Amino acid sequence: MLPFLAAVLAGAASGVGAADVDASNLSGVFQATCLDGQARLRAGEVRPISYDQLPEGLRESLGRPASGKVWQLSAAGNSYLYMLDYNGSDGSSKVCGLASDSGEMRAAGDMLEARMTGSVARNRPRTAQWLNARDGYVATATSASTLKVLQISWLSEAAKAKAQAQVEQLPH
Repeated sequence: MLPFLAAVLAGAASGVGAADVDASNLSGVFQATCLDGQARLRAGEVRPISYDQLPEGLRESLGRPASGKVWQLSAAGNSYLYMLDYNGSDGSSKVCGLASDSGEMRAAGDMLEARMTGSVARNRPRTAQWLNARDGYVATATSASTLKVLQISWLSEAAKAKAQAQVEQLPH
């Protein structure tokens, strides 16, 4: 799925089924790209950059991906979209995220929480994570340095199996 997203974002795909998203709508960009798997941004709204061009605090929190694609959005403030691949067999295999210093991220965090839980808590903590063990991913709303971050981390097969086993042990 991620190679297709990269092609759509880079403008190389035909866009069949892709959602047109305005880069200033950070909630829409995150939802269309990381949750729904399809986004199409207009030329000039997104600029490919290298992983090393991400702010240092964000890079530190993301670790060392094996490969990936990173874009800077022409949204208000500094906004970055990233799709990264990891080799680690124990943790995440893929990550799709949006980081921004824009105030618009509160609405995006609310959208993510509503999508994951069905509602939005009035006083969501600064960092929140939601695990979907069955589908094998963790959704995160947090901050890294001055950036607010929304991210989906797909678990490796080993991590997914471990998470499912732990969930099955919980009282129902």
